Amino acid sequence: FEKSNFYSNISNYLNPKFYFNLTHLISNYSEIRNYEKMRNLLENFNKEDEVYNWYKLKKISQIIYSEQNSKQSLNYIETKFNEYSNPSIKIIYDMANIYKRNKEFEKSIKYYSLLLEKLNENSDEYADVLHKRGTSYERIGDDKNSDKDLLKSLSIKPNDPYVLNYLGYSWLERSYKIQEAIEMLNKAYNQKKNDPFIIDSVGWGYYLIGDFVNAENFLRKAIQLMPKDPIVNDHYGDVLWKLNRKIQAKYYWQSALSSEESENEMKTN
Repeated sequence: FEKSNFYSNISNYLNPKFYFNLTHLISNYSEIRNYEKMRNLLENFNKEDEVYNWYKLKKISQIIYSEQNSKQSLNYIETKFNEYSNPSIKIIYDMANIYKRNKEFEKSIKYYSLLLEKLNENSDEYADVLHKRGTSYERIGDDKNSDKDLLKSLSIKPNDPYVLNYLGYSWLERSYKIQEAIEMLNKAYNQKKNDPFIIDSVGWGYYLIGDFVNAENFLRKAIQLMPKDPIVNDHYGDVLWKLNRKIQAKYYWQSALSSEESENEMKTN
């Protein structure tokens, strides 16, 4: 980072109004958690430039997250967002994603819906927002609206591997249209053969239809790519148990339960 910062500082000295140099420096200081220098550099951005001012606000929010907690970080960016009388599509999109990352799914749905009113219904961007809103609906248990959004997204981008994976896995979890779900997952896998989330989904699909040999093949590959993921560990333990490899199954179940990423719900079920 020292050499990178050295050249960025020279570039910034020669052209102090070229904000891209500053963003590069800020990213470097973020990597080494030097929040004081980040704050000093962020003071160079002003409200007149909406794009970079919003960048500044998001970075300050990230600093608050690191130094305090997610609640304070969200409160800050939410307050700043509400000061905009007419935010751009990019800012609305960012705020919807921020709400979603903070598990404020109802609020994320509100702003994704606002975006959909502003976008061309046949555009890739429209399909992307439908995907995001659909996943937010799924997280609050609204399967009807989730399916509606994800299927509509696929009507625009029928081969999107991530939408295929999310919808297919969602259907598997609900034991709904399992064969169609597996077909969607295989279609996603044929495009993204090294994506561990998609590999896990395909493996779990085979598990649910009782094809434990194929399930083990896929889930073993997923566990190699994501050895600390609690869901993958849990799935792999399940299929090993079915294959009568019970000692190994217990190992992976224990790994899932002890993982820092494991959700409280998994520990109590």
